[in-house]
This record gives sequence, structure tokens and C-alpha cells, in this order.
Amino acid sequence: MLAKSGKPFDGANYFFEPKWDGLRALLFLRERTIELQNRNLRDATGSYPEIQKLKGSIRAKTAIIDGEVVVLGENGTPNFGSLQARFGVDDSKRVNMLAKTTPVTYVAFDLLHVDGKDVIIKPLVERKKRLKSILKEGPYLLYGDHVEAEGTRFFKEATSRGFEGAIAKESQSQYVPGLRTDYWIKIKQVNTTECIVVGFSEGEGARVPTFGSLILAAYDDDGNLQHVGNVGGGFSNDNLEHVKRKLDKLRTEGPTIQGPVDSPTPVTWVKPKLVVEVAYMSVTNDGRLRFPRFKQVRTDKDPSDCRLPL
Repeated sequence: MLAKSGKPFDGANYFFEPKWDGLRALLFLRERTIELQNRNLRDATGSYPEIQKLKGSIRAKTAIIDGEVVVLGENGTPNFGSLQARFGVDDSKRVNMLAKTTPVTYVAFDLLHVDGKDVIIKPLVERKKRLKSILKEGPYLLYGDHVEAEGTRFFKEATSRGFEGAIAKESQSQYVPGLRTDYWIKIKQVNTTECIVVGFSEGEGARVPTFGSLILAAYDDDGNLQHVGNVGGGFSNDNLEHVKRKLDKLRTEGPTIQGPVDSPTPVTWVKPKLVVEVAYMSVTNDGRLRFPRFKQVRTDKDPSDCRLPL
């Protein structure tokens, strides 16, 4: 089930849950096995062997549970940067090592099926009550709890603790697989920052005349430019042409930042003169912006104002 985007609100008929920053996954409990499917319905079981330890923590013979695979930080909030270390690892020895050094927790927040019965047509309030009754929380399993009605206050508290936002769920709603409805509303915290453009990637398709994304950087304490990510979204056609004209005047022979830059197309480097404002969700452990989107060129900002940490 998917969620539409919205803003913080109060609602007597809504549950409000933290927006867990992890890997959305369905958990399939069978009598002898546990399997995980990611949101693309691909098997993810082998990547998280510690999930098998949940067999004794779910009081049911069979179940299908919706939830999120997360790595929890010291304060109990999810750390997406740590979870990233688990992505794409297919070597069994390394998978098992990471399961010990960077273990995941499964946060269960909805129930679709239990002991031979589909419950997706039941109201959310009933599904969550049944879910909570069959779970025994532990190091690898959490029940995704909620508050009722006070969504605005909950959003502020959740984001102040480090969650990326909140999810509002209509308490009497059914579970509707694959659809984005008003039953679930995701409310994200959006941060903004200024970054220096140090290059741009070659455009493809409709963007051939302009660029694909901007290569962003900021100064560290030693005065060196550090790569903080690429931004390719949020541009109107006018934005693309306006920014490209500015960048064409700043072209230079080589990069002004050290280290590799991920880009699917060749990069043209520019002098670190242009400052842009971007919106983003969070910053990863290696200092990259998550889900950045272009907002505007900041002619009122000096490049020296763009400092780490963001």
C-alpha cells in the first residue's frame, strides 16, 4: 500500500506513525521459514539473515506483515547511512559479518494475513490490534506504534528526534495493495541548504541541450571543496536554460574537488562560483544529500558561505 504526500494536520480519525527511514518490506512467515520481499516484490531474504531470528517472536503459524527494515542508531531512530552498507552485498561471508556488526531491525506496522485468513479488508484499527497481539518485541523486531488525532504535535516531535517525518493513516481504512490513496498520507520534513556547483553532467533525451544534473560541493574546515552529491530534479525548462548559460561562462579544465563523482554521463567541470539552494531529506554518513531537489540560484550568497556540515 502506498501513500500520498501531505502536510502536518490533526485528525480524530487518523493514526500517526513515525516515517521510518529504511527498506520497505513485506515479511512472509511460514511454519518453518521467514521471507522478505522489497517494495518491488523482489526477494530480499538472503541480505538480512538475522531476520530468521524472528521465528519465535511472532505468535502465529503463518502471517504476511508489512513493515520496514531499519538500522537503529543509539537514540532509537533509523540510520539510513548504516543501512546502505547492507545494500547490494551478495557475498555470503560479508552478509553474515554485516548481520553481526550492523544488524537490522524489522519494524512491523500492518498485518495482511494471519493463520490462513486475509485481514486486508478489516479496518486498520483492527489490523494493528491483531498485529500487536501476535508480536513479541526484541532486538530484531519492533511493533510500529502510533498516536491518535494529534498529528501536528507528533510530526514536530518525530522530526526533532531524527525521524524523516510521519505517516497519517485513516483508522477505519482497508489495506489497498499497490495503490496511492488518501487513506495513507506521508508527511516529510524538508531541509534546505546552499551548495556550490563544481560541474554538470551531460544531458540525455530532452536534456541534451542543457545538463543532466549539477555536481555539488561545500567547503570543509580546511578550506577544501568536498563533494556532497548531485541534483537533477526540480528544474523547470527556464531553470535549465538559465543555469546552463551561467555554467557555460565558468567552464574549466579539471575538477576542483578530490575523489570520485558518480555520474552516468560525462562531467563538465566549472569554477566554484555559482551557489544554488537545494531541498533535501537528510545527509548520509558519507556526507551526501539524500533526495536533493533544485530550488533556486542564490546570487545573494557567496561560495565561501557554503560550509560543512550541511
